[in-house]
Amino acid sequence: MATSQQILDDINLRYRNTFQTAQILVWFNEEQRELFDILELDSPPYTFQTVADENFYPFPEGFDVTKIKTVTYQDSETASPNYVELPFLRNDDEQYSFYGCWYTIVSDAFFLYVPDSVPDARSVYIYCDSDPIEVSTSNLNVAPDLPVRYQELLKLGVLKRIAMARKDVTFYDNYSSTYEQKLADIIWNRKAAEPDWDSVTDEMPKAGNPFGYGSYRFSPLPYWGGN
Repeated sequence: MATSQQILDDINLRYRNTFQTAQILVWFNEEQRELFDILELDSPPYTFQTVADENFYPFPEGFDVTKIKTVTYQDSETASPNYVELPFLRNDDEQYSFYGCWYTIVSDAFFLYVPDSVPDARSVYIYCDSDPIEVSTSNLNVAPDLPVRYQELLKLGVLKRIAMARKDVTFYDNYSSTYEQKLADIIWNRKAAEPDWDSVTDEMPKAGNPFGYGSYRFSPLPYWGGN
């Protein structure tokens, strides 16, 4: 696994430049954050166990509730427990009624609602967006948080930023084109790996005449003119 320093060395080898390391690290960190957002990379889920009849569960110190993406709840105690995604309800929304499990955020605590009462020892998983650790001159000997399979994108992203700063249109276009193609391939491959879901086929008769929509000119009914 390459360290941040090795990635910087490869960037400088591919495209000679006179920018200081501190400036390249600014672009390095910007590009890494953008890739975390584009690729929707998650941090390891935060999990806790429910306590019987307890609805409130304080978050650990420093937990950023704005990063929450999905919450799942164990709704059975079988050998292979079933998990359901919990909807989020605003705690000031008095016009919306929902029968079933849901959650909301109250101050620095997680509020879990389960019809009747909260059972004991059920798992709750909170999935959050992840932010990469900032790379600086003090931690260049450590690998960046971006997974290895995406680090070529990181290099290309920094390279095109360098080319842009130098107003080198030719190199910028070359790096941008390669970057966009690799990113499109990654997103396509990720979608192709997702399971195929059966789609519902509409077999109900269509409204209108037997010949389909807008076929009034050829309908067995008399045509009285018009457009």
